[in-house]
Amino acid sequence: MKRILALLLSLVMAFSLVGCRIVIDGEESSKKVATADGSIGLSISTQNNPFFVTLAEGAKKQADKAGVDLTVVDAGDDATKQVSDIEDLVSKGISVLIVNPVDSDAVTGAVEAAIAKGVKVISVDRAVNGVEIDCQIASDNVAGAELATQYIVDTLGEGVKVAELVGTSGASAAIDRSAGFHNVADEKLDVVASQTANFDRTEGMSVMENMLQGNGDIKGVFAANDEMALGAVEAISGAGKDILVVGFDATDDALEAIRAGRMGATIAQQPELIGSTAVDNAIKLMNGETIEKSIPVEVTLVTADNVDTFATASEESADAGELVGNGSIGLSVSTQNNPFFVTLVEGAKEAADAAGVELTVVDAGDDVTKQVSDIEDLIAKDISVLIVNPVDSDAVTGAVEAAVAKGVKVISVDRAVNGVEIDCQIASDNVAGAELATQYIVDTLGEGIKVAELVGTSGASAAIDRGTGFHNIADAKLEVVASQTANFDRTEGMSVMENMLQANGDIQAVFAANDEMALGAVEAISGAGKDILVVGFDATDDAIEAIKAGRMGATIAQQPKLIGSTAIENALKLINGESIPKTIPVEVTLITKDNAE
Repeated sequence: MKRILALLLSLVMAFSLVGCRIVIDGEESSKKVATADGSIGLSISTQNNPFFVTLAEGAKKQADKAGVDLTVVDAGDDATKQVSDIEDLVSKGISVLIVNPVDSDAVTGAVEAAIAKGVKVISVDRAVNGVEIDCQIASDNVAGAELATQYIVDTLGEGVKVAELVGTSGASAAIDRSAGFHNVADEKLDVVASQTANFDRTEGMSVMENMLQGNGDIKGVFAANDEMALGAVEAISGAGKDILVVGFDATDDALEAIRAGRMGATIAQQPELIGSTAVDNAIKLMNGETIEKSIPVEVTLVTADNVDTFATASEESADAGELVGNGSIGLSVSTQNNPFFVTLVEGAKEAADAAGVELTVVDAGDDVTKQVSDIEDLIAKDISVLIVNPVDSDAVTGAVEAAVAKGVKVISVDRAVNGVEIDCQIASDNVAGAELATQYIVDTLGEGIKVAELVGTSGASAAIDRGTGFHNIADAKLEVVASQTANFDRTEGMSVMENMLQANGDIQAVFAANDEMALGAVEAISGAGKDILVVGFDATDDAIEAIKAGRMGATIAQQPKLIGSTAIENALKLINGESIPKTIPVEVTLITKDNAE
């Protein structure tokens, strides 16, 4: 009997252990499955282009409709950032990656790594080269460019001189559209100029100006997107010429230009449909369904004859519904301990008072955590528009996304908000300003001299852009012996400069990414009894006085008061249901002793 009981007990224990093993295996299996959470990530090349803004909107609407989690990240036309964005999305456990590459080759490694982790991949508008993905959804860019070029032939005749504005090098859309252009143009037209303008309006204008100087008898232009086409239109208008311009994308601005007779034609893709189709097919992949390897989306030639059949987004949203919020505006500013931002706030307050609109201003005191809390408080007060000057362009993303989700319109001033689509960015051209400042050093002291850089707050877009502008010139023409952040602060600027001088006593010039740091550097240089050229950025009152006194060499004049008032003016337009540009540049100027008065 004892033996029987012992045997039964042994069997029970054995089954118990088997049962435990099954549970443990089940837990391990659950952990493996948990690498994908049923969400979708969309990595988009840039949100500084209306076509991709509309594509992202189409994806978001479809994701909301289906009740699926969609995370959108903006690479800002930076292939390196896009690779990092994709890695971040994969680390968050997405099930499907939708990618619109900046460069069709540059993203290959990141996409391969995503696939290796079991992530499904769909490309939109542009291909991913060198790796097999689940699906590509795009317009027929070759056929669209052929349609556009044939329109030039049909309108102007064969043999006329034409120019081509090419898109971003490496982007499959740029490659395909150029191929379609040349399929027709090389046989029927005289192509006298072809140059990239990186899908950008400002570059399109600049490149077109150069082309017209070299080829004054150009009769037609094919631009691989509408942004470049519109830039070309500006250059042509400025030169007083009559040239047929054809673009590609059918953006709102291009449709208006065709209606006004300033552009000849464009190719209508359907970016919103591309975005929604991508999400539809991502959901199918998550559900284990098979999808087509290639899904084409139809394109159409748009001319003055049929442009009125294409409604602009502003027309579609004219009756979009009631105003969200109470009609008031909130301004979250990074710090009021900087004269530049004090002046920006003054401009905003004056404009708000003149318009009779309620404006609430909150100062983050250069504290990211406080700024996030400030934004949340403003949303809770039911504002209609948030104007934000970020302490850190990445750190405020979540708070701004929450504002957008509640229907609050968002405008950024001076610094960008990364990773979220907002209504407008109003800022000076920080890259161009820093280039002006650095070239002044070259012009004053000559090439090859030793320079130091005082960098702004890490993560702030103004710091990044001004650093880029400085290095665009300095890396080619100067010897950069020191570069260190001083967080846009005068005291830190002095301290960092003192350290730099101890390590590099033969520094001959300093570029500081704002005047506060520049003035701190001036104090350190004076204390060391040295004669060093200091150039800043912002044209604050103290900096102007220092230039007049010969203690600083130059600064870059932004117009902070105008930035603030422009933000209010455009916030009011949003409250009134009007459309506004995605970006509004405010002019910058080099200030030296010659024009400081």
